[in-house]
Amino acid sequence: MKKALLIFFLLTGKNVFSQQAWHGIERTVRYHPEGNDIVIKNGTKRFNRALYGGNTAFRAEAGDLPEFALYMPGMGGNIQIGIIKGDKSKWLIHEKYIKAIYRAGSMLYEIKDPTLNKGVIYLDAIALYDREGFIIQLKTKNIPAGVELIVVYGGASGKKFSRDGDIGADPESSFYLKPEYCTDDIYTLNKNSFSLLYGFSKTLTEEERYEIQNLKVDKTNQNKKTAEAKKIAGVFPEEMNIKLADANSLDSPLSVLRSQPSSAPIVYGEQTLNKNDELYFFIGKQENILVKYPELNTFFEKAEQQRKELAERIKINTPDPYINTLGGVLSVAGDAIWDPPSYMHGAVAWRMRLNGWRGPYIADVFGWHDRAREHFNSYAKSQLTAPPVTGVVMDTALHLARHLEKIGTALFSDGYICRNPNDSTRANHYDMNLVFIDELLNHFNWTVDTAYVKQMWPLIKRHLAWEKRNFDADDDGLYDAYAAIWASDALEYSGGDVTHSSAYNYRANKTAAELAKLIGEDPSPYEKEATKILSAINKQLWMPDKGWYAEYKDLLGNKLIHPSAGLWTIYNAIDEGIR
Repeated sequence: MKKALLIFFLLTGKNVFSQQAWHGIERTVRYHPEGNDIVIKNGTKRFNRALYGGNTAFRAEAGDLPEFALYMPGMGGNIQIGIIKGDKSKWLIHEKYIKAIYRAGSMLYEIKDPTLNKGVIYLDAIALYDREGFIIQLKTKNIPAGVELIVVYGGASGKKFSRDGDIGADPESSFYLKPEYCTDDIYTLNKNSFSLLYGFSKTLTEEERYEIQNLKVDKTNQNKKTAEAKKIAGVFPEEMNIKLADANSLDSPLSVLRSQPSSAPIVYGEQTLNKNDELYFFIGKQENILVKYPELNTFFEKAEQQRKELAERIKINTPDPYINTLGGVLSVAGDAIWDPPSYMHGAVAWRMRLNGWRGPYIADVFGWHDRAREHFNSYAKSQLTAPPVTGVVMDTALHLARHLEKIGTALFSDGYICRNPNDSTRANHYDMNLVFIDELLNHFNWTVDTAYVKQMWPLIKRHLAWEKRNFDADDDGLYDAYAAIWASDALEYSGGDVTHSSAYNYRANKTAAELAKLIGEDPSPYEKEATKILSAINKQLWMPDKGWYAEYKDLLGNKLIHPSAGLWTIYNAIDEGIR
C-alpha cells in the first residue's frame, strides 16, 4: 500500500500542488523546493517552523520571518533582530527582501534592503542537540559603513499555551514579545552575557524581587524563591554590552535604545556591523557550567554536523522535487518525538506518552532499533496481569459515554497496557494495545530476533486474549473498535463489527501463529482465530458491488453495513494482509 501511495503522488503531484480551492477558499503554493530545502521569499508567517534539537520538550520556533521564540516547555522568550542607520531603524522582519530556507532542522535567511545598499545579512538558526539551547549565526557581506545591529530578547513567562504552540490551535501571537510576559523576569547582566530568573510560582513582592536581584547565582544558600525560579542564560558577541530596556518600546530598534528599564524588562545588545562579519548569539537553559562566547562557533558547528547527519539518515530521490524534500523532514520529525524511554504522541501538540500512536513505526524504518526496543520494553512493564474484578462499568460522570477508567474493571484488566512506560497503575480510555502490538510485530520483522520474540511472547498472549475478551465477546470473528487508531476520537461503532480493528487482529493472530512455530509454542489457537477473522471479514464486510470493505456493521437493529469507509479502513485492510 505504501508503494501504491507513493506512485499515486508521483503521478498526481502536479495536480495536487496546483489546486486552488479548499472548502471554497482560494490558496496558492507558498513554499517551493530548492534541492532538499523548502524555500519561501517574502513570506508572512512567524513561528511555523519548529527547531527541535535534542530529545526533550525544548524547542525553538522560527518561520518565514527572522523572529524567534523559545519553548522550554512554557514560553521561554522572544528574540528580535534589527538594524539602525542614522536616524532610521527597522526590524529585520520588515526588510524589503527576505528569503527563508528550511533546511531540515535549521532555518536560514538571506536578507536585503535599501538600507544595506548592496549588502546582505545571512542568518542560520539552529537548536543545540547536547543541551537545551538555541544559537544564531549572523554573517554579513558588503555591509556599508554606519550600520548598527541590535538584538533584543525578553518575554520569558513560563506560560504554557493551550496546545503548546500548535499551529491552528494557538495563535501566532502567543510567541510575540508582550510586555505582560516580562513583568516577573529578573535579569543579572555581565558585559556580553546575562542570566534570567523567570516563571515564579507566585507574584513576587518588590522586597522579594530586590532580594533575588542581589543574590549571586553561585551561592549555595539561595533562598527558596530563587530555587523555585527557572533559569535562562544568554551570550552575545563580546563587543556588545547587554543593557536593560522597556518591553513597551518595541515599535522600532531606535525606540528600544531610547527606553529606560521598567517593570516589564527586556535586554538588548548593540554594535556596529563590519563589512564582512561573523557573529553568534546563544540563549538557552542555564546550566552549572556557563557558556562563553569563544565557544559558540564550536557549539554551532557541532550542532550543524549533528543536524546534517540526522537529516541525511534517509534520502528520497524521485522525479518530483517536492517529494524529495521529505527525507530530511521525516528524519527530524521522527527524532523529535523520541523522548526516552518512549515515543511521544506528538513533538509539539499532545506531547505526551501513549504507547500505541504512530510514532514507534518510524524507529525501525530509520534504523533506530535500540529506540524501538526501549519503547517496547518499557511498556511491557506497563501491561496488567491481574484478571478483572468487575464486569463492564460505564462512567456515569460522562453520561455512560465510555468505560470507567479504573484498574480492575473489564477493560482495564489482564492484557491491557497502561498509557505510561514502566507504570502499570494508570488507566486511559484509549485502546493503545492494538497499534502497539502491530508496531512490535513490525519490529520482529526488521530485527529477526527470536530471543526477543520469546521474551515478549507472554505480552502478546495476554494482549490477544484481552482483545478477544473485550472486543469480540460474541465470538463471531469480527471485532469492535474503540479509540484505537489515529482517527479514533471521531469514531463510534457502538459494539459493531469493524473492518480496521478486525484487520489488525487478523494480522496479530496470523503472525502470532508464525512466531509460535519459531519459539516452540502451540500455533493452532492463533491459526484458527486468524482463519475465522479473515472469513468473517470477507463474508460480512466486503462489498463486491463497490470494490472495498465497509466501515462497519451494526450490532443491533437491522445490522446494516456502513458503506462509506474511511481512508484508514482502506489502507489498514491492505496493510494487515486482508485478501
